[in-house]
Amino acid sequence: MRITFAFAANLLSFAACACVPDFADKILSDPLTLQHPAVITAFEQVQRNLSALYINTTRDGLSFAVVHASSPKPAYVFNNGTLKFNETDAGPIDANLVTSDSVFRLMSCSKNVAMASALVIENQLRQNSSSSSSLLTIDTPVRQLLPSFGLPERDWNDGGSEITLRMLASHTAGIPRESYSTGFNMILSTGKADTPTIGAAWAGETAQDVIDGIAMKNLMFAPGQRAAYSNAGLGILGAAVATYYNNITSSSLTWSELTAQELLQRLNMTHSFFGTVPQDLSPDITVPGGDSWVDLIVGEGYDPAAGMWSSANDLARYMHGLWLTPEPTLITPFQRRQVMKPSVILADGKQQSGPGWEIEILNLPTSENASLAEDSMKTYSIFGKSGDGGGWHSWIDAIPNLGYGIIVLVQGSGLADYAGISTSAVRDTVHAILAPAFAEALSTRTKERFTGFYSAGEDTGLIADEVATALSNSSTYANLEIQDQILYIRSLMVNGSSALEAIDRLSWTADAQPRYFSTPEGVVLEPAEGVGETDEFGPGAQVWRMIFPGLASCDWFDFDGYHDSNGWPVSKVVLIENEEGVELHYPPFDVTPSSALRILSRAEFPYQHMTLPPGRQPSLPKYNTNHLLK
Repeated sequence: MRITFAFAANLLSFAACACVPDFADKILSDPLTLQHPAVITAFEQVQRNLSALYINTTRDGLSFAVVHASSPKPAYVFNNGTLKFNETDAGPIDANLVTSDSVFRLMSCSKNVAMASALVIENQLRQNSSSSSSLLTIDTPVRQLLPSFGLPERDWNDGGSEITLRMLASHTAGIPRESYSTGFNMILSTGKADTPTIGAAWAGETAQDVIDGIAMKNLMFAPGQRAAYSNAGLGILGAAVATYYNNITSSSLTWSELTAQELLQRLNMTHSFFGTVPQDLSPDITVPGGDSWVDLIVGEGYDPAAGMWSSANDLARYMHGLWLTPEPTLITPFQRRQVMKPSVILADGKQQSGPGWEIEILNLPTSENASLAEDSMKTYSIFGKSGDGGGWHSWIDAIPNLGYGIIVLVQGSGLADYAGISTSAVRDTVHAILAPAFAEALSTRTKERFTGFYSAGEDTGLIADEVATALSNSSTYANLEIQDQILYIRSLMVNGSSALEAIDRLSWTADAQPRYFSTPEGVVLEPAEGVGETDEFGPGAQVWRMIFPGLASCDWFDFDGYHDSNGWPVSKVVLIENEEGVELHYPPFDVTPSSALRILSRAEFPYQHMTLPPGRQPSLPKYNTNHLLK
């Protein structure tokens, strides 16, 4: 589903597309983003929308949170509704209200945790010197981890033997939805596939039952051909991770025990568990109205698919600790990059499936000054997972390139006279409010931290006369500006000559002198975050690549084709934040990157005496909340 916003829904298709670089990683986790007026206003708008649901409209329990890359503590929370619908006379009313520590059954959001468990165990085994030869990765064939995994011979020989954990987690393996049959017959209307039947089957299935059942079933399609939802596939993923871990470590843990030990406990998720309800958490357990699965114990075979319980506070720790923090500890940044991308794009060209994620596309205009028909757009991916069943509805989302995520947990009241809350409608509505606000705030922080007039060029003198009269040189300077959420170098002058033109001159001939870098607009700066280049300049460094302005699409061809004598690309600059201010380094104008040309900003260091300028007010939907209900 493509998300559009109320203020632009009829015009988005006419908007011009352009290359708008991502925000730098250092900006995404900037805590001052949360103090930007647009974000504060957006939180107030979300508060009004969610509060309106409880004015004679719904009685569902709702726990909602926004988590930011700067902290595992939620940046915003909203809670309302009854905690336990089976305890109408439970004493003080406050004792029976939903809080951020209330525990909901996550249903299929457990699948995302199952995928994460594979990454966590992979990282742990590789860090353990005695397990340095570990085979476990997201792309390992299941047969290498789980020897008992099998399929009918024809499917096995047609790619089934190469099914990987990634394919299981992204539902592209071709494995049927379940490993069992309910005996349902559409024509004769015999048998049932209803909630009680499914719940009973999930409760009774062991991990080996799932493996044995799938071994007898034909695949729905060739592995990797397309996507189709499979609970059994996630059950096999969990069994593969646990079996391999136990073989390597001589342990005997179930997947649930392993995940609780190595993921939940290490993230301090104190209100999360699998299996029976711990006695100390019983007061926090949500109980939906009407028929529910509050007493259902999901068997180990389907725990990875739907067996987890958790709270908004715990899920904030999970979302931050794995998917939003700039420095994850349980997985590596490389692992995160490997799973936060699509494995398959469905035939409609819009829906995407990735390992553990249902991925949707969000388009935002980057300017509020130009007419929408002329506006450039920025595309973001929303990595989410939903869950429904047994009286509960859940949704988690992360937009890593905006530095935030959301958590939506709902339990139904079962009351006929009241509408139910739709988790999908809530998340669509809050993203329509939050996403443009975070984009504006991140653009502002980029401006406050990096833009300005850089002057007083310095040089180490290793190359004679590179920068004359270093401390008073007025002919060596740079000017950085931000426009429509794009950071530009408008000019980069060294001793009165344009360094941008010098780059263009490298490709000039007698017949053609094109200007790509030395344009009136200057050049666009795109974050370049290779750790090797960044580490050459130490703490506070951010490497940026210069690209041509006004590109209709993001050019991915050879920008680093020209290097100086030390191997530094002539199209890259470095901004270094330190206690004195911000330094702009252009390495090609000296012998070594560590003694490069430095153009110093004389502006006040942006972290000191910070005052936030008035933010542009985002266009917001009206307060009609009917669309948030089922």
